Amino acid sequence: MFDSTKQTLKTLLEQVNDGKLQLPDFQRGYVWNEDAVVSLLASIAKAYPVGALLTLERGGSVNFKFRPVEGTKTDSENPEALLLDGQQRMTSLYQSIYSDRPARVKNTQSEIVERYFYLNLKKALADGDFEDAIETVPPSRIRMKAFAREIDLDVSTPALEFEQHMFPLNRCFDEKDWVYGWRDHWKAQDVDIYEMDKTFDRQILDRIQRYEMPIIKLTKDNEREAVCTIFEKVNVGGVKLDAFELVTAIFAGTGEGFDLREDWWGTKSQHGRLGRIRGNTKPDGVFAKLASTDFLQACTLLHTMDVRRQRETNPIPGAQLPQITCKRDALLALPLGAYQHYADRIEAGFIEAGKFLAEQNIVYQRDLPYPPQVVALAALFASVGTTLANNATIRANLAKWFWAGVLGEHYGGGTETKIARDVPQLIGWLEHNQSAPTIFQDVTFVSNKLMRLRRRQSAAYKGFHALLMREGCRDFVSGKPFDLMTLWSEAVDVHHIFPQSWCRSQGKAIEQYDSIVNKTPLSAATNRYIVRGDAPSVYLKRIEQDHKISSLELDAILKTHLIPVQHLRADNFEAFFEERMALLAGMAGSAMGKASVDAVAFEETAAPDDALFDEIETADAA
Repeated sequence: MFDSTKQTLKTLLEQVNDGKLQLPDFQRGYVWNEDAVVSLLASIAKAYPVGALLTLERGGSVNFKFRPVEGTKTDSENPEALLLDGQQRMTSLYQSIYSDRPARVKNTQSEIVERYFYLNLKKALADGDFEDAIETVPPSRIRMKAFAREIDLDVSTPALEFEQHMFPLNRCFDEKDWVYGWRDHWKAQDVDIYEMDKTFDRQILDRIQRYEMPIIKLTKDNEREAVCTIFEKVNVGGVKLDAFELVTAIFAGTGEGFDLREDWWGTKSQHGRLGRIRGNTKPDGVFAKLASTDFLQACTLLHTMDVRRQRETNPIPGAQLPQITCKRDALLALPLGAYQHYADRIEAGFIEAGKFLAEQNIVYQRDLPYPPQVVALAALFASVGTTLANNATIRANLAKWFWAGVLGEHYGGGTETKIARDVPQLIGWLEHNQSAPTIFQDVTFVSNKLMRLRRRQSAAYKGFHALLMREGCRDFVSGKPFDLMTLWSEAVDVHHIFPQSWCRSQGKAIEQYDSIVNKTPLSAATNRYIVRGDAPSVYLKRIEQDHKISSLELDAILKTHLIPVQHLRADNFEAFFEERMALLAGMAGSAMGKASVDAVAFEETAAPDDALFDEIETADAA
């Protein structure tokens, strides 16, 4: 539902000036620098194409809030169309060749400055290099030399403009008085500028005044998803806008004055969602990188679930039940009333999800295996409420679902579909004693997957880090459990057990010694004993001596990490690796509520993101 056409630049600029063509409120601020504007003007003067514009006819279901193009004086509250793509170009052209005020642009230091644009006619007509012939001056129209108190260019009066053949480009569509004055100035000096005048009129002014720009016009009959998708496809050169900004503009255009951006980020006097404060980019902890679209996804999921329940209660003969979904098209169609209805519950759901993750020893965003899984948790807690969520049996079953998703790498792709399937199944299982979610049949864990977990980016890698801490592993030196207090106060990360340098010197395979099987959570202080490269038997003895820890006590600590102590103390890497891989697989199976399966099956169940990391590791090894 679109039309392709052309309009003269003059007509477009008139529409901008009159407020007939305005911007949707989600468009970013004007950011071009003066060199970019000069390049654009030179292209227009040469009649070169500068790209198509994308506009949207107003009056349809997509009712974006609008605002005028920067630099205009319009107070029109009824634009005919919105400029979806071309903001920077049209703002630059309006301010530089149409407005009587100086253009606001960025200089080379990225500072906002005001500039008038002039065309040096002698230079432009001599060699045709319009880009070099365009000059910029400050509002005083007097440009000083850099680092000197000398005037570089003075066009502060019409006579000075005429004398230097400097044409003010904002007179392109109102040039007659200036041209008459220029002619009279040189006629008084008995200088013939006829050829220059004729060439200027035919080769420059005529091109600019007759210049046409291609336009893709979207009709008002297009739906939200179509408009937003087309905008993002066409706007490849601009700053990419996410669905949150598009929904913000849609909500703002409802006439109720609701500011979604303010609701999310807060104001100077009031916090936003999940403790956000205006000016303080993001909260700490597990939600440090929670996206605004994640919040909208959870709201959309609850909304579509309720819509389906209502249709099930009041079926329409012959009509299919609406889908439960949180995909982008449904998110963009989320009604303002629905957002306002669910937002507080969803916020409480995310807070409860954060508590649940802390119980699993996941307190930092970098340790979060799958951010989309948190959307499912938040929607679940928002749906079942805190009373049911605090039931011990329900929480234990939910933990099995969580670890099945992490260790089975369930959320490696198709996340929206999996969230929309998992949440209703979880509600049925946990709240209504229905059958367990199908994730328990879909995912499995096999022991030799552990050899492939070598990078922190992998969800299962992060999962084992958290799971070992949840199961009570303690630091080798301090003996402290890695509880929430320790995690907040000390630097804890996954470190090698058999030192890397020792393994390399002994010819051990990198696929084994750099895998999660040879890694465990340790404090930075403890890791300093290991990075020296000594054999385990040596660094363990040093820990005992330096900290007066008995062998029996240290062995007890090592066992909390599922470390086969006898093989570690004997520096027997192969035996250690084989036994610890079995112990970790057993821990994974227990967390998921199922047994580990035979390693041979792994090739058929490898997760997509593991395959990706295999490629990275192969490149690293090479």
